[in-house]
Amino acid sequence: MEQRLEISKYSLFIKEEGAGTPILMLHSYWGNHRLFDNLANSLKVKHHVIRIDMPGHGKSGVPPVDYHFEPFASILHELIVKLNIHQKIIVIGHSMGGYAAMAFAAKYPELIEKLVLMHSPVQQADEPSIKLRNREALLIENGKKELLLQATIQSNFAPGNSDIFPNAVLELYQSASQVTQIGALRSIAAMNTRSSQLQFLQKSPFPILIVVGDHDKVYDAAGQLKDAMTMSKAEILRLTESGHCGFLEEEDKVLDRLSEFLKVKN
Repeated sequence: MEQRLEISKYSLFIKEEGAGTPILMLHSYWGNHRLFDNLANSLKVKHHVIRIDMPGHGKSGVPPVDYHFEPFASILHELIVKLNIHQKIIVIGHSMGGYAAMAFAAKYPELIEKLVLMHSPVQQADEPSIKLRNREALLIENGKKELLLQATIQSNFAPGNSDIFPNAVLELYQSASQVTQIGALRSIAAMNTRSSQLQFLQKSPFPILIVVGDHDKVYDAAGQLKDAMTMSKAEILRLTESGHCGFLEEEDKVLDRLSEFLKVKN
């Protein structure tokens, strides 16, 4: 089922499939819910899979001027209430979607059964990352979004994988093309000002799966691994042949580990 929900200052597109333990899937910057099509098709066999288009992406409306992940956590909570979900949920976040997932988990830990973070650093944005995002914002403001996408989309994949998975590259490019200028700029602002969730995750009351790609050019893989190893409840899936989109580049490996992680009781 597909629908659009109006929650406070947000207009969110939602797609629901399957039945069972709820899984909320949150996609990356430049993405939309369709990037998770293959994962969702497998997970919906045993789970109630909920996918949204993040604010400013896909079919969702642009985020408000004060868009940040911490207040957006309350919007996700209201979404869960509106969908009549009355049990703990599993949250899966990729990259930017991971920031929203962590903010939601930190604010409502009692609602989380398990958390999956794919290529999503748990600390606040560092200076090099902020500078890079600000350069992207300047290009977007100057009407050079298309040039930016041509230069960056393929860098989401490990060397050679953009040739191996042309459909995945095309899907990411198409989803990025749908992102509005305001949506992109306000998402960048939210990413640049995100909070560190490291201390919270180190004391997490629920299991965590951290997925890291060895060839991630968007975020430092070594830093992600280092932080993950400080979390007592975290498992790590290290993808040796992936960049920033491991669930597309090593799909079978991710799905196998994810299925194993989800079926283990807390």
